[in-house]
Order: sequence, then structure tokens, then C-alpha cells
Amino acid sequence: MGEEEICISHSPTHPLSHSIIHLSSLPSSSTLTLAGADAYYLDMVTPRVIELSYFQDGMALHVMHVQHHTDTRLHTHDFSELVIVLGGSGVHISPAGDYPIVAGDAFVLHGRQAHGYRNTADLELVNILFRLDELGIPLQDILSLPGYHALFTLEPLFRQRDRFESRLRLSPDELQHAAELVNRMKRESESRAAGWRFATVACFMLLMADLCRYYSHADYPAAQPLLRLGRVLGHLEQHYRDPIALNELAEVGEMSRRTLTREFRRALGCSPVEYLIRLRINRAVALMQESTAGVTDVAFEVGFGDSNYFARQFRAIMGCSPRDFRRRMAAAKVGLLQ
Repeated sequence: MGEEEICISHSPTHPLSHSIIHLSSLPSSSTLTLAGADAYYLDMVTPRVIELSYFQDGMALHVMHVQHHTDTRLHTHDFSELVIVLGGSGVHISPAGDYPIVAGDAFVLHGRQAHGYRNTADLELVNILFRLDELGIPLQDILSLPGYHALFTLEPLFRQRDRFESRLRLSPDELQHAAELVNRMKRESESRAAGWRFATVACFMLLMADLCRYYSHADYPAAQPLLRLGRVLGHLEQHYRDPIALNELAEVGEMSRRTLTREFRRALGCSPVEYLIRLRINRAVALMQESTAGVTDVAFEVGFGDSNYFARQFRAIMGCSPRDFRRRMAAAKVGLLQ
């Protein structure tokens, strides 16, 4: 591919399959809309970063099977991307570093993480584009898996430190199974048959579950630090209602209290205790939206032993008291009915 070219779409069924845009022909700041793909061209230092958005039919999920991936410049998205390498090889490039990829590699790219590819050789991969918060997927059970936290949160955050060595690596059998699920996803999304949205999301959920299980059982050394921290996060998700001490979490993660606190802050920007409080408040918000339970009952249900302490923490995080939150919810419902 030439110095001034980049592929906008590699989707085999897309009307712009393998379309080429010549950057040299575009103004430094221009917007081009092509069949549902909004491409924003920014005047930035070389290499330019190109932002793409690619969803249609109100579905925050899209499957792209790229059979012969060419070199592409750095670009960013306004969505997340699950990449599964099916064959060939290449180099994944980013401002944080360049790393070789081969068949069986699987990794997640979030939002504004600039990335691209070079030195591609028969590179075949699947890009699953998604916005998890818009899909309405119930995550309660999968959040207990260390591999979920490793795949979707920790590996992207620690990619530069680990030099991509802690990525998920699928065995041939695991890769084959993942490819079968992706093919089913693609067939459902392209068929537009009755129930296709439900079936597509269901296949994505199965794929997520399988990849998270595979990661949870990864035995290569580079993945272990992420999985140890993932086990701590999974333990918090499972036992947030219970009294949890830092010593207990350190034991679950097989690390010292000091190391746990440092790694936790590095990954999530808060201490384990602060994370637990936020987790409990999030569960309280969900419970208040779903039920008419009193504030004290909600506090006890999510693990707070003192309703006054619960109210203080709720206000600190949500910006209002639990009762004010309830009143606002009631007012919003009335507004919707009018």
C-alpha cells in the first residue's frame, strides 16, 4: 500500500469493500461520510490519526472478517474492538510500541487507543466492533472470571509495560472454536432474519465467555500478574456484600498488601477499598432503580453495615443523597408518562 493510502473498510460484504482513500487529496481537516462510516481526518503530526465510526441499524456491534489485511496507518475509534488473528502475521503498531502478532492472538482495543498494522504477511483477522454499554449485556456472572478483567481491562492498560507478552494466546482448537462463533455472528448479522439482533448479541456473549475462560486458565508466565489482579477483581465482584479486608484480597491475588495497592491504583486509579465502595454504590443504584426497597434495606443488601455511612458515600459518588436520587427517579418517570 502506498505512503498516502489507508483502507477505510475491509468488510467483504460492504459496498466499499477494500476502498482506498488518498490522504494527500484531502484537506487537513475534512469530514467524509461513506455508507455509514464516518471518517474524520485530522491535521496532526505524522503519522496522522484517523477516527472511524462504523455502526448501522441501531446495532452497537459489527463483525469484520479481513482475509488479507494490508498495512494501515495509526487510527482511533469511538468504539471498542476485539481482534482475533486467524492466520498469517504482522506487526501491531501504536504510540506505546510495535509488537508482532500471529495466529491465535486475541486482544481488545478501547476507544481512543491509536493503532495500526505494518509488515503484514497473509494477515487474516476478525475485528468485532462494539460498545459494551449500549448492548445491554448482563455481565454479573462473567465479572467473576479473572480472564474477563484481564482481557477487557488489564491487558490494554498494561500493554506497554508488558510489551504485549501478556495478551491472550489461543490454542489451535480454541481458535477454531472462536472462529466458528464469529462465523455464526457474521451470518446472523448479514441475514437480517427475524431475531438477528438477538442472535448476534447471543453469539458475541458466548464468544466473550469462551475467551474469558481461556484467559482465566492461561498458564504462560507473562499472563500471571494480570490474572492475579483479575482474581482480586473477580473476588470483589462475587463477595462485595461481605466484609472484605485488604489481607484477604492480598491472599486471593497472591501478593503483598503493598504490591496489591500499588498495582490496583496503577490499573484502576483507586485503592481496593475505594473500588469496593464504588462497586457497592453502583449495585445500590441498580437496586434502587429496580425495587422500592427502603434506603436502609438497600444499604444492608449491598454490604454497608451503617445506613448513615452508606448515605455519605452515596452522596460523595453520586452527588446527591439516596433519597434525593429516588425523588429524581420518580420525577423522571412522571415526565416520561406525561
